[in-house]
Amino acid sequence: MPDDPTPMAEGYYDPWARTAWLLVTSRSLGADPAYADRATFVDALNDAGVNADSSRVSRWESGQHAVSFRALRGYETVLGLPEGALVAANRQLVRDCEASAKPPEKVSFAGHDQRSPDVMVSDLVDRATDKDDHLTGGDWLRLATELERFELVLLSNRTWSLVCERLVHELARTTGVDQLRRFEALSTLVTHPVAQRHVPLALGAWLTDPDVQVVFPMLTVLQQLEDPAASKLVCRLLDAPSGQLSRGAIQVAAAKLARGHIGPAHLALIEQHAIRGLVTPTSKRSADLLDLLTHLPPDSFARVTGTLKDGPLRARILQTRETHDLAVREASRSISRQVSAQAQAMTPAVYRSEPDQLLDRLVRESLFHASGNRRRLAGQVLGLSPYAPAVADCFLSLAGSDRELLGERAWDALWMIGHGTRRSDVVALADTDHPWTQRRALMSLARSATGLREEHHGVVRRCMDSAHSAVRRAALAATGLQAPEHLPTPLETQGHPEASVVRWWRKVGPALRDLDGRFALEPLVD
Repeated sequence: MPDDPTPMAEGYYDPWARTAWLLVTSRSLGADPAYADRATFVDALNDAGVNADSSRVSRWESGQHAVSFRALRGYETVLGLPEGALVAANRQLVRDCEASAKPPEKVSFAGHDQRSPDVMVSDLVDRATDKDDHLTGGDWLRLATELERFELVLLSNRTWSLVCERLVHELARTTGVDQLRRFEALSTLVTHPVAQRHVPLALGAWLTDPDVQVVFPMLTVLQQLEDPAASKLVCRLLDAPSGQLSRGAIQVAAAKLARGHIGPAHLALIEQHAIRGLVTPTSKRSADLLDLLTHLPPDSFARVTGTLKDGPLRARILQTRETHDLAVREASRSISRQVSAQAQAMTPAVYRSEPDQLLDRLVRESLFHASGNRRRLAGQVLGLSPYAPAVADCFLSLAGSDRELLGERAWDALWMIGHGTRRSDVVALADTDHPWTQRRALMSLARSATGLREEHHGVVRRCMDSAHSAVRRAALAATGLQAPEHLPTPLETQGHPEASVVRWWRKVGPALRDLDGRFALEPLVD
């Protein structure tokens, strides 16, 4: 099995080792056990039009060489994965592997399909501007990568706006691989010479809506923009009244600091925010603030921590900055080893194998890496792998931990990879009298790939009447995305304490599901 031995404290990782890990696990642990035999898989690749032999597949799956676009598409086709799933994951890994990483190479779905690129672009733009035509994540990725090949694209400003606004809108209503492909499409468009003028406008309009309820992963796109206007927007959002906006902006500011995007004026604003955060009880121990402090330049870090009187907190900040680990190193290693060993044992396999070291690393990064961006990337890779249901089941056990740091990290990871086979357990956690747990369980249900069952609606409905605003809003998110017919009626909304939130969900609409892979998700067994 491929491995990436890069220490967590380094500011980079090996994107090709992680891509290779996705290839070999998708093949050997996937839905069709016949492909665990490499010779059988090689024959299938050749039948799909990919020139392959055992030694070439071995090189692709070793992690020691870059894998071609054609090979990635071949794996997707043979394994029945949604179009662009592995391509999007690989492009995200390459794009973010280090602060100075070059953009992924330009690719062409049209060339792979032997179609004219301009005809494909024209067709997809027409569909993207027709609100009644459903585009899959694969369609969006096709459109973005084909547009990337043209420096000059003659579309009206109105057309560009419609395309970018719709893509941002769909990001809020998708999860898993459907969202991953759209996110990579938007990440590609934001670097296009023409589209990069329109993507920030669409993002700004979405994020500055006073009633916005979903800000990820839209906020994350801002970390790619060197434009001072993007830094200005991030600094503005640091003080947003919405908790999820301000916390998300901290994470994006940390990523922009790591990339060297922050100028002196905006750095001063970020320093002041960090100082305020260290004296605010609800934020001074948060993972997002630790992420920011870890990536501050040395002089800024000295100024910020020079105000700190709390000895234990100072020690924790210094430890995190040194190790890039949110927990004590021995603890994070122990927990990740337990989870990865259990997940590997729970995942059906044709052949027994040695402990999967990269699975262990990805579990550890998704839970404990100081960088929110690295946690996101690790979660995306885990969520696309055949280990996802087993890892999610293990994470749900951690989510019930009485150690708040561990519980919060586990819930965050679950929102990225799904809740495995334990949906009923998530519903039960939403039906407790612990608001902290209720809110997180409800958000996990909101991001479910399989919807809500009829018997779950009563639990969510009761949460809409909670005395806690955060619980009510999470219940409305679960209802708006998974069962919009159960949202309060317009008449009921008039007296509802979250009336503006109800109206926002009615405007945005329910969850979108592409179901375009040959082995598309069926409702999970509890």
